[in-house]
Amino acid sequence: MLRRLLFAAVLAPAIFCVAASAQSVDEVVNKHIEARGGIDKIKALKSLKMAGTAMIGPGLEAPFTMHLKRPGSMHMELAIQGKSFVQATDGSAPWMINPFTGSPDPQAMPAEDAKDVEQQADFDGPLVDFKAKGNSVELLGKEDFEGTEVYKLKVTLKGGDVQYVYLDAGSFLQLKETTKRVRDGKEMEFESVSSNYKAVEGVQFPFSLETKANGQPQFALTLTAIEANKPIDDSI
Repeated sequence: MLRRLLFAAVLAPAIFCVAASAQSVDEVVNKHIEARGGIDKIKALKSLKMAGTAMIGPGLEAPFTMHLKRPGSMHMELAIQGKSFVQATDGSAPWMINPFTGSPDPQAMPAEDAKDVEQQADFDGPLVDFKAKGNSVELLGKEDFEGTEVYKLKVTLKGGDVQYVYLDAGSFLQLKETTKRVRDGKEMEFESVSSNYKAVEGVQFPFSLETKANGQPQFALTLTAIEANKPIDDSI
């Protein structure tokens, strides 16, 4: 009997902590969704057209456009030195055009690049409907990010990839995301920092994005316009 009581005394707090943790995760995720504009406004977005510039090197700017359309379609075109670099998917077969490899023809993407494109095509993001998508989310506590208190979430996608998402503890908008990818046979850590949020059809979007690879600046995106629910031809 004593052993059972001791077991219950140890197990009960553990069960309580798990339940409290799960409740906290749902609360933080729900506040994030509300901060973005709420689930109804997010779901009302059927397509997005984005335009802006990418800084891909010292003094080297590249205009880009991105089209997103439910469910899971994406087309991104980057103009570099008079040539067009394209990544796209119709939700089933990611492809690309990379003129810098010597071929102007569309070709299937390497597996790691295809993962990136498929994740970009989900413009709701991994936290919206995360359970229905087969993702899992853990709340790892609070941290400091450049003087701002943030919630750190561990997001394990259905396919097994892991992302760490950092939400402003005040606004509940995403400030940073880190993930690991294999490039040329080597594992690299990518960090993306979001800022300059603006509302589009009542939904908050970051208009500035800076990305680092293994701590080194990779590129910076600045959006100049986002149009919502404009017709997008499936042929692209």
